[in-house]
Amino acid sequence: MHPNTRLSSRAWRVLRWAGLAAGAAALWACTSRTLEAPTVVPVGETTQTITQKVNNNLDLLFMVDNSTSMDPMQQKLLTQLPNLMKALEGLPMKPNLHVAVVSSDMGAPSDTEIGCTPTGDQGKFQYQPQPGCTATTITQGDTYISDVDGVANFTDPIANVFQCIALLGSAGCGFEHQLASIDRALGADGNGPPPSTNTGFLRDDASLGIVMLTNEDDCSAPTGTTIFSLNGGLENASNSDGPIQNYRCNGGHRGGHLCKDSNPGSQSTDLTTPPVLPPPDATGGTPAVQLSDCEDNDSGSSALIPVSKFVEDIKQLKADPDGQIFIGAIIAPASPYGVEWDPPMKFAQNPQPGELWPAIQHSCGPQNATLPMTNPNATQMPTDGSFGDPGVREFAFATAFHNSVVGSICDPDYAESMTEIAHKLKVLLTPPCIIEKVQNDAQQNPDCSVTENLTDKQGGSTHLAIPNCKENGNVAPCWNMVPGDPTMGCSGQTIQVNDTAANMTANSENTTVQCTICLPGVPGPGC
Repeated sequence: MHPNTRLSSRAWRVLRWAGLAAGAAALWACTSRTLEAPTVVPVGETTQTITQKVNNNLDLLFMVDNSTSMDPMQQKLLTQLPNLMKALEGLPMKPNLHVAVVSSDMGAPSDTEIGCTPTGDQGKFQYQPQPGCTATTITQGDTYISDVDGVANFTDPIANVFQCIALLGSAGCGFEHQLASIDRALGADGNGPPPSTNTGFLRDDASLGIVMLTNEDDCSAPTGTTIFSLNGGLENASNSDGPIQNYRCNGGHRGGHLCKDSNPGSQSTDLTTPPVLPPPDATGGTPAVQLSDCEDNDSGSSALIPVSKFVEDIKQLKADPDGQIFIGAIIAPASPYGVEWDPPMKFAQNPQPGELWPAIQHSCGPQNATLPMTNPNATQMPTDGSFGDPGVREFAFATAFHNSVVGSICDPDYAESMTEIAHKLKVLLTPPCIIEKVQNDAQQNPDCSVTENLTDKQGGSTHLAIPNCKENGNVAPCWNMVPGDPTMGCSGQTIQVNDTAANMTANSENTTVQCTICLPGVPGPGC
């Protein structure tokens, strides 16, 4: 190879356009050329491999927090759901959709009354009509929305059906297991999805979208945990785990957060221990400590399941997690992070006279009547009753994925967040972008080799070299290189494949594309 020649490889995806049936979101890997190399002057050569999936499948799971105080936030979500569905249905090729809803309620086993059942909903899809809706119109016996190849299992507009099942109310467990519910719903925990409701939702060749709506941080604990129990102590601040309230999920000696003390003059500069709460001040309500750089407590001291476990579980569902998985999180900002002392919550049993409890301040939202906390550093102060406590673990989960959007639960509406979520989902289902300038071959067409690697349902493989459509009279299967879509961030070009009906019935498809690219200062045909 000429000394000025360089090898360029990068990740990109391919989508079958209108009239085709395969779309892709997948990883490109550097491989050897499968067709004879053209005779050209020294240039750069780029080889990519894409994993395509038949029928442009998208499995979309919504996790909706159904704990106390979530009503105003759920209403804002419902307002924006039609816009999300409209955006997906407006794609050049309409995706084959599965859409399901789960709650945050996985229960919280306890040796005292805490307002939770031991097991909760266990990640089962919520598909019954919610208040304000009389019928979902989903086919009887089905537990999620399906619209595949023009065949829908519902009769009302899809946005209305989605709204009908997504308003879960606020009667769920207050110790939310948002990440565990997602894990269980998809069978990512290794136990398979709940067979009575969730079977058939997750498709091997589909892109996976997960959207969370919640105003408190994840408190997912393993089976048999004692973090929600008195454990022989009193239900007050003298208990070794502290009073039974959400602070147990965050701070305390078994909490889920590790933070730095950001108070002036503090000597604490590491993340090796959970936050230490100073004694209450004389007013009993003024913020006692401000913390910073909070992250998931995966040091081994936490009673909660590490976020990294959930990330690993979900990524293992797909061969190409970077190209096939999207996470949308409408949560409370992870900062500011304040801790204060407050009077016991209304459901407290046997509090001591004058006792104050440690509590995490809202990172967004106004003062709350049930748990009167005020945070002058809060990022937003909505007027509709929305509030949220720092979503440290949820932020870590969402941003661990290549494709993610994080929005605020306290936004006046979720239009901006849902627009960005729709855009990211479109990216999963959009043609890849080729930025490099591609050389021409002898016929003055892009000098690329395209090979389809088809796999049938029995596991048999077929490898088929595809010609350029301009060279074979546009006889399928063939390919064209066309301008990219600037609205989707592609200022280059992309591959469009005209396929046969037989190829479109394949169970899965891996397409190898190799193009000879131009290099600055190096002459070549078309450069």
